[in-house]
Amino acid sequence: MATYTTTDGVDLDYRDTGATGSGRTLVLVHGWSQSRATWDRVVPLLAARHRVVSYDQRGHGLSGKPDHGARVARLAADLREITGHLGLRSFDLVGHSMGASVGWSLVDNFGTGPLDSFTVLDQPSACVVLPWMTPEDGAAAGAILDFPGTEGFVGAVGAPDARDTRHGFLASMLSTDIPADDLAHLFEENLRMPGPWGARLLLDHAMQDWRDVLPRIDVPVLVVGGEVSHVSPDSQRWTAEHVPGAHLKVFTRAEGGSHFPFFEGPETFAACLLQFLDGTPGTRA
Repeated sequence: MATYTTTDGVDLDYRDTGATGSGRTLVLVHGWSQSRATWDRVVPLLAARHRVVSYDQRGHGLSGKPDHGARVARLAADLREITGHLGLRSFDLVGHSMGASVGWSLVDNFGTGPLDSFTVLDQPSACVVLPWMTPEDGAAAGAILDFPGTEGFVGAVGAPDARDTRHGFLASMLSTDIPADDLAHLFEENLRMPGPWGARLLLDHAMQDWRDVLPRIDVPVLVVGGEVSHVSPDSQRWTAEHVPGAHLKVFTRAEGGSHFPFFEGPETFAACLLQFLDGTPGTRA
């Protein structure tokens, strides 16, 4: 077990493994209510070629559970700190769901200087139809909720009796025929996140509008969607169209194309990601 303590005193659990001969490091950032354990099936496949770093974001997994910092911007600061601690002058960022938002926040605040590439895994550039958007704007970007409905959903997730709500939300992100043991494993990781703190983070995450960040990303980008994800694949196509030169991959159901393609189809996902990386210039460090 390796731990890094952030500047505001939160211990982050991380793993650093894999081949170093390529000179590239993949940094895997998980989504809301999950943990680095969700990457365990794909890490060995990636680590055969490259160095791989995965970590539990604050409030998640085995990392510290503070009362503060329930904001995407703070999670982006954590990413910047831990990569600095590991001496990474540049890295290939893979952000799943909210983890992609963490990457967008990093770019928004600090630019693309640290990034060799950026893989956006099934995350809309806007989760909610915000007051300055038309319904058409929200639908194109992939917004899942309307503005008034967000309050009710976040409240339900953070309620004392939210276990069934959290389980239902998780199940909606996965294939309907996922093995019961796999669903139970992911839900166990989900429950490591304290509900009230997670609700605050979810609200902050949902209220972000990253559309203006997309055209400013000037490194190679892979955008990933899934045919059976709760996130519309059309939203990932929209994202790819608004990032200069971005590549798009939408996994089919047979390929594990849910919200968790790296968990339900790790071999296919790893092959896709490695092929994308092979087609990029490599490390800028």
